[in-house]
Amino acid sequence: MALALSFLVLGGTVAAQAPDSAAPYPQQLPRFTLHEIVIERNDSLLRIPGPWLRAAARTFPDSLVTRSYVVAASRIPLTPLGQAALESERSQHVMGLYHRAELLEASRRTLEAIREAIPSDSTRARFDAIFRSHGQWVVDLHEAALAWVRSRNPAIHWADAWRTLVAAHWVDPSDSSIAQEAIPRALYGLAVLSETDSAAFSDARAGLWRADSSSAMPVFALLQGYAAARQWYAAALGFFLNQPWIPDGGGRSVRDLVNNEWRHVLASDMAVPVPAIEPHWFGYPQAVPHYGVPPRLFARLVRAENPTGTEWLRRQGQAALLRSLRALPQGDSTLVLLQTSSETLRLTTVSRQARESLNGFLEPQDAIAIDPGYSPLLGLGAVVHEWQHLLFRRCQLERYADGLGRRDTRIVRLPAVEPHLAEGFAEWSAERILDPVVRRWPLIGLGELEKRAGLVQAHSDDQHALGYALVRALAAALPQPGLTTALLLRYADAPAGLLNEPKLRKAWSQYHGASQVEAGSVAPRILMPEVTFTIEDGVPDVESTRILLPPGSDARR
Repeated sequence: MALALSFLVLGGTVAAQAPDSAAPYPQQLPRFTLHEIVIERNDSLLRIPGPWLRAAARTFPDSLVTRSYVVAASRIPLTPLGQAALESERSQHVMGLYHRAELLEASRRTLEAIREAIPSDSTRARFDAIFRSHGQWVVDLHEAALAWVRSRNPAIHWADAWRTLVAAHWVDPSDSSIAQEAIPRALYGLAVLSETDSAAFSDARAGLWRADSSSAMPVFALLQGYAAARQWYAAALGFFLNQPWIPDGGGRSVRDLVNNEWRHVLASDMAVPVPAIEPHWFGYPQAVPHYGVPPRLFARLVRAENPTGTEWLRRQGQAALLRSLRALPQGDSTLVLLQTSSETLRLTTVSRQARESLNGFLEPQDAIAIDPGYSPLLGLGAVVHEWQHLLFRRCQLERYADGLGRRDTRIVRLPAVEPHLAEGFAEWSAERILDPVVRRWPLIGLGELEKRAGLVQAHSDDQHALGYALVRALAAALPQPGLTTALLLRYADAPAGLLNEPKLRKAWSQYHGASQVEAGSVAPRILMPEVTFTIEDGVPDVESTRILLPPGSDARR
């Protein structure tokens, strides 16, 4: 661990012998214990019951995924990508960097139609402030970057960056016929590099100066525009999520649509909070959920050890303590395994897990990190998809916390979600929620349809594509959508249990005896030792660390 602790096995507990310097802190400092956490396996295994697999193949075959995409593209209208382009150019397409002229025109038509349908003058004014800057349409990150630069220097155009980018080999001279997409593609790549690899960007910047110093300034000005345009991107998605731009019922937002879908699941009239939108340079069209901690689970994870800790938590709140956990020691960077008599567990720490996981860990709030290059009209479907992950996981964790009852749990076991169920549910639920929007403006649904069409081309058992087919088959066998969500929550980590449901056994009886398919390897569970720490000025200081072995396990000496 981080303090070079040596572990002893003491009656089912591996206790950390801390250095002498870790003496107890004064009583007045707030002291907390973060209970030991075991993250159950979230294996990328195909462990779906055979009858369910057969029903999915019959109900929603791979060919239907491609047909749905082609039909949707024809409604926009937009030229659908062929098989080869789906495999090679899909990412560039949804970022507006392939067939850019066609996508820009379709995006402007869609925004014009949305603007015309907005039922409120005040909402339309907010829309115009984002998408019609100075009377000109701004439809994606690239146009927002250029608009930001031109608001400061109207003389700058895309073409001003061409000579430098060619000289520094960031674009190919033969791409002059498609300079409209070649230039922003290169600038986007440089913008990503500037945030993800400072050394490589420093070399690239020097190369641009050496290649053509007289015309390098427009390139650097445009890169400033890309950095600033991230705020525009968050505002664009925030508008669609929060503002009543959908004309139904006098004006509804996507948040309203999500609330309507989840009200029966949450059994509450309280509005579902909109997750924070965090633009993040992934370098490709990616969106991922960062899972916050439900308050009911937080109460089982953290214990205040003195009155000062109780008062600190009352004043500062749950989010402040969760943020402080990021400053806990990361521990040994090498792979550390704990071998018990029954299994092997991988040891890690909260701060290390938060840095290593794409989804973060024990986050202060629900959030969605999304690459700002993802065209907002196409990326809206991805955001709603990730929002379904957040809501599903929150429900699962709250039910887990409630199930602990009044027990004093020293080990918190975070339940897993089978990946095909997780992705399939998010695909199915997001599609249902956005259906009234996509019927009016089909471009908004194209990104997710194109994604599934591309994934199924490469791997028919992809978690999104196969998972979507599985959940569609499940929903077809049940009388109402709410029951589909309820059953997926009940069997999220053990889908084989679905076959115990009489309705499903009857619906899939013709596939009885079909065998499940298993592939992949089993990953070890993850264990984070219990940590007791104090906090001063928001910074935690570890007092002790110990490992509590699962009941019935003994560490091998």
